Amino acid sequence: MGNRAGATPMLEQYWRIKAEHPDPDTILFFRLGDFYEMFFDDAQIASKILDITLTTRNKHDPHPVPLCGVPYHAAEGYIARLIQAGKKVAICEQVEDPKTAKGVVKRDVLRVVTPGAVLAPESLQGTEHNYLVAAHGATGPFGLAVIDISTGDFRATTLGSLRALTDEVERLEPREVLVTAQGPRLTRDGMTTTQLPDDHFAIDALPTLAGLAHVERCAPAALPAVAAIWRYLQYTNIVGARCAHHVAAVEPYQTTDYLIIDDVTKRNLELCRTMTTGQRHGSLLWHLDRTMTPMGARLLKEWLCYPLRHCAGIEARQDAIAQWLADVGRQQACQQALAGIADLARIAGRLMTQQGNARDLIGLRNSLAMIPALQAALAGTTGLLGEIAAMLDPCDDVVTRITDTLVDDPPFGVHDGRLIRDRFDPALDALRTVRSEGKGFIARLEAQERQRTGISSLKVRFNKVFGYYIEVTHAHREKVPADYLRKQTLTNAERFMTPELKQYEETVVTAEERIKAIEYAHLVALRDAVMTELARIKRNTSGIAQCDVLLSLALVAQEGRYCRPALVDAPVTVIREGRHPVIERLVAGEAFVPNDCTIDARLAAEAPRLLIITGPNMAGKSTLMRQVGVMTLMAQMGGFVPATEATVGLVDRIFTRVGASDNLGRGQSTFMVEMAEAATILREATAQSLILIDELGRGTSTYDGISIAWAVAEYLNHHVKGRTLFATHYHELAALADNSSTMANWTMAVKEWNDQIIFLRTLVPGAANRSYGIQVAELAGLPSEVTARAKAVLADLEAEGLREHHQGASGAGGEQYALFQPMDPVGQVLRERLRGLDPEQMTPMAALQCLAELVAYARS
Repeated sequence: MGNRAGATPMLEQYWRIKAEHPDPDTILFFRLGDFYEMFFDDAQIASKILDITLTTRNKHDPHPVPLCGVPYHAAEGYIARLIQAGKKVAICEQVEDPKTAKGVVKRDVLRVVTPGAVLAPESLQGTEHNYLVAAHGATGPFGLAVIDISTGDFRATTLGSLRALTDEVERLEPREVLVTAQGPRLTRDGMTTTQLPDDHFAIDALPTLAGLAHVERCAPAALPAVAAIWRYLQYTNIVGARCAHHVAAVEPYQTTDYLIIDDVTKRNLELCRTMTTGQRHGSLLWHLDRTMTPMGARLLKEWLCYPLRHCAGIEARQDAIAQWLADVGRQQACQQALAGIADLARIAGRLMTQQGNARDLIGLRNSLAMIPALQAALAGTTGLLGEIAAMLDPCDDVVTRITDTLVDDPPFGVHDGRLIRDRFDPALDALRTVRSEGKGFIARLEAQERQRTGISSLKVRFNKVFGYYIEVTHAHREKVPADYLRKQTLTNAERFMTPELKQYEETVVTAEERIKAIEYAHLVALRDAVMTELARIKRNTSGIAQCDVLLSLALVAQEGRYCRPALVDAPVTVIREGRHPVIERLVAGEAFVPNDCTIDARLAAEAPRLLIITGPNMAGKSTLMRQVGVMTLMAQMGGFVPATEATVGLVDRIFTRVGASDNLGRGQSTFMVEMAEAATILREATAQSLILIDELGRGTSTYDGISIAWAVAEYLNHHVKGRTLFATHYHELAALADNSSTMANWTMAVKEWNDQIIFLRTLVPGAANRSYGIQVAELAGLPSEVTARAKAVLADLEAEGLREHHQGASGAGGEQYALFQPMDPVGQVLRERLRGLDPEQMTPMAALQCLAELVAYARS
């Protein structure tokens, strides 16, 4: 940390305060005059992150002290950069007036800013929640508490497994997680892990939460996590008497009330950011977001990540969207009102925790002033929109009080004056008059003294060092009256003070100090008065956010000609002319080919529930599967979907195994990632799940891959029985549908012409008999000599029987598929072994054992 030998009293004070915040990720901002200084390791770390000069104190000392600093008035911007880098900042202030201090000025840490406990706008993204989570448990059940202190939203739940806990943390995307040394290991990009002692999770802290509503409804396993968050907020000095009103309740919730989306599915369906760039642009969230307020943008993401599982709630949202679509004038009026509304939730959070300023109050006033227009736009609506209209409160009394008290454009600082309107406080007006009449007084005094002394060049002036003074040149020294008191001697002049000027100076200086003190007192009184109406303001934030999201979904539906899906509680997915909403928007100007998809158990007890989809690369298999997943999710979040007609049976979870990727950071190859994701699906999927599997098994040898894909497809069909789209290049899997009415073959249609292929991008019944890999390679731009050589090698391999032979015709009347070419002895053995299996009786262990035998034999 640094050498403490010969430390000054001020540095000794620094060491003592630093010892109270030993976390190596915590940077101590130590107030010295107009700067926050950092010393030793903190200075070396911060100077690199902030790109500021690193210097030294006591340069000639054998042990110089590294230091750097930032101006106090610009500190929030620097703090934001440190927080973004995953650091924490302890703000150490001077807690006594340096003018009256005896010895070292008293200092203390008044607040600690961390990635999950931050209120300053500079450190927050308006469209994103800033979650702090605490996780507790060793083997399960695990308790999880989550809070966005900037808005006061506080929730808690329990999860039965580490996998479920990890999925929920990934869904929340917190900035910081609190755990114990023996607690769950949770890591993700952009999340700071803070390890706390076990006693921080002790539930004996809960008596201090007596004013926190609904805490008694939380499951016992969740209470330690709730206690940890509360203690941590006490440490950061956010929790206090006011925070008890800002964070009024902890709401218990169950993940099973929502469609569960794990991190794999969130990534594969590109819900919040794209797989290629990691950016919001091009994601489903980007496409759906037409919100006008930060509150609406955050709620839209929450609805997207937490789709509902009960028809009543979904249909209430659909009814609201339908009302928006029926009245374009209502839409426009609502948009105009929403455009004038700021982030009420976070403004209220800053005011309640005494970190808000006069500009926040003006933002609150201006936003509340738009509510009558919003109420007018919602007049006559029913259902959910009618409930929102009834929820809104213009808070006219609050608006009037803020308008009567504050100027329209106050400064950011709360101690700098210029906050309060004229004629609000007569005493304040009188002091301002004294201050403003200074120029007139000086002019009158100067004229008076020139006449009295006969010195025509006499001047009355002011500077910050000496205050007010009378200046007389040396040429008129003999004319200086006896009541002039010498203040300063210059080369060519003398400066004097008179009793009258001294009295005026004291009056003006005192007036300025009193003005600032009175204005600050009025600001605090106004803030306190406004915050007594917090409950009314928070109801507005909820109503505004819901209104904004519903209007956003309506605008997207209107623009894309979406339909209202029918929701049923049955294993049904019927989509007519469905499109992928994001791709359709990104390829604007090109015709997007719509497709149907039907999985309907209502047609027959043994109707197909697993669709085997074949076809060449680039034919549209992956797009089709993703659009089915995306439309299912959109339907359950309450939105309309890009189709001419849709019936969606509620699903409990969407599973995806799409694309090829490795995880080098965890030592996992592409094939290992594939198998881990497939194992999760086999272990956790249910008959109510939607399962999307694309190219399973391609990360290993052909025989291994076919064997695994075959066994997984059978297990899903006969044991899991969920709705499944299974895309594959292993055309041999088409044979599965020959012996099972609950499987069906579909293919992406292509047309051959002059040894070229044309992608029709249409899903049709049947199975592909070729992969068209070389033709796709030609389309991708491989040199002609390479593709010509590939065709020659392919012809030789097919002639020699060394390559699996893909036979059969698509649709009815075609030849049956052979699992492997008959002349291939390995293929013959594998085929016989597979035919001998009874899928209905196959346990997971038996499936794995069979798979191992098949792979071992194939390799031999």
